[in-house]
Amino acid sequence: MIISDKLKVDSEILTISSAAGATSGAYDMKGYSEAMLIVNVEGSYADAVLDLMQSSAATAAGSSAAGSKAGIQIGSSVNTSIPSGRGVRTVLLTMGTNATGATGDAITLCGKTFAFSTSTANHNATAWSSTLLYFGSTVGSTINTGAQLSMGALRTAIESTKGFNGSLVCSTPTTNTLKITLGDDATGAITFGATGSTDMIVATIHQAVGAYNLKADQLTDGKRFLSVKVSTASTTCRAGLTVIRAGGRYLPPSAFAGKLSS
Repeated sequence: MIISDKLKVDSEILTISSAAGATSGAYDMKGYSEAMLIVNVEGSYADAVLDLMQSSAATAAGSSAAGSKAGIQIGSSVNTSIPSGRGVRTVLLTMGTNATGATGDAITLCGKTFAFSTSTANHNATAWSSTLLYFGSTVGSTINTGAQLSMGALRTAIESTKGFNGSLVCSTPTTNTLKITLGDDATGAITFGATGSTDMIVATIHQAVGAYNLKADQLTDGKRFLSVKVSTASTTCRAGLTVIRAGGRYLPPSAFAGKLSS
């Protein structure tokens, strides 16, 4: 048997266009013993709050904290800090052109420190450890050339064997930005912090993920439909929802609500 014979898998897209947020469709737990609901929020947003909802009918208004599951906050509202436990998968780092490379200018990324330096010696991997690495340029970052060289040096350090050795995937959309995405073999979500000059590097979250696991018997009696509400301080983002239900009967190919390859 293939996966779709054993699991009921559904997906949808939510468009958040106001601070009131948006709520997904309702998914019936009748005949299923457990479910996992995965929410992938995409866009340049501050943070988002996910609420697992339950209702007695597909068209009935839902109540929050289904199965006594508390709301989940993903992302971060502060561009110099992404704490642990925020489900961040993709972030865009932007380097300002007013950073001086003064002592204390540094970022932390997933537990490793990357310190800004104008010293050529520090840009050599032999000066790095597994927890402290250096980046920057000999001309600093006060001009565009310096910012571009600095972000290139940061990418080199992140991708090195003393950095993350491929578990973080980097690209450079513009000369002073670095996009970082979790690779398939990464452990945990992205965390970030910046110290020193506030003009040095700031982070914009582009993707964060939150999920709920739930047993059917955790639902309140009389309520068997599940949905997810996504609220965010930003009014322009989208969220993808994947719902996986298990413990049901054999599912023929026609049960999949989409196009299934042969």
